Amino acid sequence: MKRFFPTFAVMAIAGLIQWRSADHLVIAAVPAHKAAKLTAGPELETAADGLAIIRWTIANPGGTDLHYGIVHYGTDSKKLDQVAKSPNRRNPSHPDMNFRVRIMGLNSNTTYYYRVESAGATDVSDGVSSPVRTFKTTWFMR
Repeated sequence: MKRFFPTFAVMAIAGLIQWRSADHLVIAAVPAHKAAKLTAGPELETAADGLAIIRWTIANPGGTDLHYGIVHYGTDSKKLDQVAKSPNRRNPSHPDMNFRVRIMGLNSNTTYYYRVESAGATDVSDGVSSPVRTFKTTWFMR
């Protein structure tokens, strides 16, 4: 019986250490910032010879200083399988964050569908995802 208590105590402490470690891992996986909200856009800023620029604004998401604006796009609204991504620096003193993403290699006289999102430097989403929008490129000579 005397050996039972020390053995039980060691096992209980080991179990608590493992439980605390697992708890710590779960907490580390949770993003350090709250979900941002889309406050303006997204909208087409410009479309020129083979390119388009999409812009939008979100509430300052916090987290890392480096964030990415991401545009998922394609010619089928249900298959946005192309991606354009642009880095951006977050200013902690500003209430909003503006994104501009350039999409290159577009075809002329074509309708494109797109949606936007943003993510921090660690690829953790800011919680922003827009509805699908559309734009049409103009005819241009190559």
